[in-house]
Amino acid sequence: MSSYPATSATSSKTKEERDREVALYHANLIQQRKDIELEILLSTETLIDYPLARSPYDASNPSPADAKTFKELLRPFQPSDYDALIVERNINEHCGYALCPNPRVKEEGGGRFRILGMNGKAKDFKVVEKEELEKWCSPACAKRALYVRVQLSETVAWERGAMENAANIDLLDEPKSEDGSLAERMEKMDIETDNAAGKKDAANLALERGDKTMAARNALVNINIQEKDVSKVPQAPSLDDKDLSGRLDSMHLTLEGHTSTFGSRRERRHNEELDGANIDDGEEDSEEDTDWQL
Repeated sequence: MSSYPATSATSSKTKEERDREVALYHANLIQQRKDIELEILLSTETLIDYPLARSPYDASNPSPADAKTFKELLRPFQPSDYDALIVERNINEHCGYALCPNPRVKEEGGGRFRILGMNGKAKDFKVVEKEELEKWCSPACAKRALYVRVQLSETVAWERGAMENAANIDLLDEPKSEDGSLAERMEKMDIETDNAAGKKDAANLALERGDKTMAARNALVNINIQEKDVSKVPQAPSLDDKDLSGRLDSMHLTLEGHTSTFGSRRERRHNEELDGANIDDGEEDSEEDTDWQL
C-alpha cells in the first residue's frame, strides 16, 4: 500500500505533538456538540412558557416578536427535540404548540381511543388515541405544530452545513407573499456553492462511466461524435414495394419479431371444407400447426 509523502511541517513534529493535535481536534468536536445540546436545552426551557405576548394575539395571529424568537430558537432542533418540547409543555398543562396561550384539553371518560368525525356524513371519520388529543387545545394547533415539525432537519446540528443551519422556519398562519419569498430565495442563493455541487455530480457521473482521467475527475470529458459510414445510397421506402406492403399487412400479427400464420391456415382449411374439397390425411399432417414450437 502506497502512502502520501510526509511534508516538512509534519515530519518535523514528534509523535507526541501529532497525538496532541488529534486529541485537541476531537476534544473541540465534543465541546461543540455539548454547546449545541446545552443551547437546545435552554431553548426548550424558554419555549415552555411561550408565548410571552397575550391578547389580542393568539395561535393564529402570534406576536411578531414571539414568532421571530420561536423560529430562531428552533433552528438547531431535530424532530425528536421538538417532540420533547411538546411533552414539557404538556407537563405544565400548556398546549403543545409553543405560540398558543391556551391550556391543553382533557378528555373525559376512560378508554385509550376516541372516534372523531361522526357528525354529518362522517367524511373525516377516524380513530385517534386519547393521549394524542390531549396534547393540544384544538385540531388547528395540532396542524400548526406538525407544519413546523416537518421543516426541522433530521441531521444533528453539529453535522449540518452553514446553509442548512441558516434555513428559516415558516408558520402555518404566517402571511406569505410570492414577491417576498422569491426575494428571500434570491438572497440565499449561493452561485459558487451550486457550481461546485454541479461539478462534483458531473465528476461522479464520469467515474461511473469508467472515465478515470484527470479531466473526468474535474468534470471535463471530451466527447467525439462521428458519422456512421454508409456503403450504399440510401433510398426512401415506398408503399409500392411488395416486401414493404407485405410487412405492413402482417404487422399486426407480429409478436417480438415472429409473425404467426395459424389464422390464415385455419381460414384456408375452413374454405376448403366449405367447397367440398377432400383433404388428404398425409397433407393435413404435413400442414400441422407448428407455430407453438420455438
